[in-house]
Amino acid sequence: MLQKSVIIDLEGGESYWKTKEISTKMTAWMKMTDSVSEAAPVLPAGAKESSATAVVAPSRKEETSAKTVKTILNQKRCLMRVHIRSFWQMAGAVAIKRYAADCTITENLLETATPKKVIFENALKDMLNKNDKPWAPNLRPFLKQYTVLDKVSKMLEENKIGRKVCSLCGSRVATLEKLSMLGDPLSVKAENFQSFFSFGSGSGEVCLDCQFLGMMAGLALFYTSYKDGQDYVITYLFPESDTLESTYNTFLWMKDLHEPGSWRNLKVKARFYPQEPYETLLLSLHTMFEKTRFIPHSSFKVMQVSNTGRNNSFLNFDSFERVEELSAFFKNVETLGGDFSKFMDSLVIPGSPSADVSRREEIARMILSFKPLEERLQMIIFDFDYPVRSIYEVIIASNTMKGVNGLDQTTIDLSKKAGEVIGNAVFEAQNFGDLYSLRNSRSLEDLLLTIADLEFKYAKEDWKIRIPEEFIRILNEETWKKPKALLVIFAVNKYLSRHYASSQNGGEKIAD
Repeated sequence: MLQKSVIIDLEGGESYWKTKEISTKMTAWMKMTDSVSEAAPVLPAGAKESSATAVVAPSRKEETSAKTVKTILNQKRCLMRVHIRSFWQMAGAVAIKRYAADCTITENLLETATPKKVIFENALKDMLNKNDKPWAPNLRPFLKQYTVLDKVSKMLEENKIGRKVCSLCGSRVATLEKLSMLGDPLSVKAENFQSFFSFGSGSGEVCLDCQFLGMMAGLALFYTSYKDGQDYVITYLFPESDTLESTYNTFLWMKDLHEPGSWRNLKVKARFYPQEPYETLLLSLHTMFEKTRFIPHSSFKVMQVSNTGRNNSFLNFDSFERVEELSAFFKNVETLGGDFSKFMDSLVIPGSPSADVSRREEIARMILSFKPLEERLQMIIFDFDYPVRSIYEVIIASNTMKGVNGLDQTTIDLSKKAGEVIGNAVFEAQNFGDLYSLRNSRSLEDLLLTIADLEFKYAKEDWKIRIPEEFIRILNEETWKKPKALLVIFAVNKYLSRHYASSQNGGEKIAD
């Protein structure tokens, strides 16, 4: 761990204590001035009251000087006063709030009288890796160019008033640094982010406070990670609202997700931990919706970074804002009696050393994009050994989402009834390949011929397939694809359901 003496001796420490001494003297002077101006005037013999007042009252110039001194004192008491204007600054401000007890957040203004060295020292235990060296794996992509702690000493200096203007917060300061990955990793070009030192820069110059905000930002991000060969892949999640204050409130709303661990610091309601961006976002929002029954208006940022030794690369950066529609979707699944968490778990294929979450990630992205699920589900359902839980409820709820050109429930119910008839017969005959034939129908005519062939085949084998006439009547050249996809989904899911029940009963078939 970094010794406290190092923190105190970092460049700029002496100036802070000199500033404190000057502030103390100025405060004493101010008290003396105030006592003189507030004392009752003593009138000389024969003098008028107005002339006596003129003797003791301060001149306008003196009043102006006093106001200037008060302003300077306020600035000295508040060592960091930053107007927040970007996503990355917001994350840094939220992190600083955690490590500076006196920190206040009002609208877009961050204020604290805690020296940056103290804030950094308070945060250091969360910034270092398990060997007490720079940096923790989740922070390394953003700080890896600073290989030793001494290299961050510049950012720990306090801002000094000057004529230069920070391009992020607008403060007038004496010293500016080039806007780089440290101040905002989203400001640099992708090829610069991938380089080892990542000193690629964006336009503008920033003050030391904004650099410090950038350095701290990673501490506020929710994250989950996994190893892919030599790559360490990290997914980050953070809310951005209209103001810093509302962002902080949303962050507090999400605090129940926080659970420190070696590979992640968030906990969601799922059997398998999320690894990819969209499943992480969707499962996090669903977990919090179940706890609080709402999702606050915010732009939920999700990004994924791959770190391979000396190289970084951004794999994904996206945001989600349609929280009202998503809340309605979650409510509809519940109202119908479904369990969304179990549905999402069903899309994961268990394995060693890690489960395959690619299908869950794909469906999560479609849900967050409010796209129909049926035609994709009819393909991936063949990859599973177990039935997909709550698939009926999720399909109905997804078809009522705003922006989805959905099917009515009558069509869904007819498709389910017809599909389960086929699924039962195929299970009894143990001819799973027939379900592939059904899925591979490329036209309405092809679909009708396949259904007719199955009816004839299973009639000979004493397993009747009688497709409800109502289902056949809803098929037409323009809209046949979605009912066909549902037919396949419910047929396969019925087969998987009975197959799983049989396997749990020693291989003996269980009546439907």
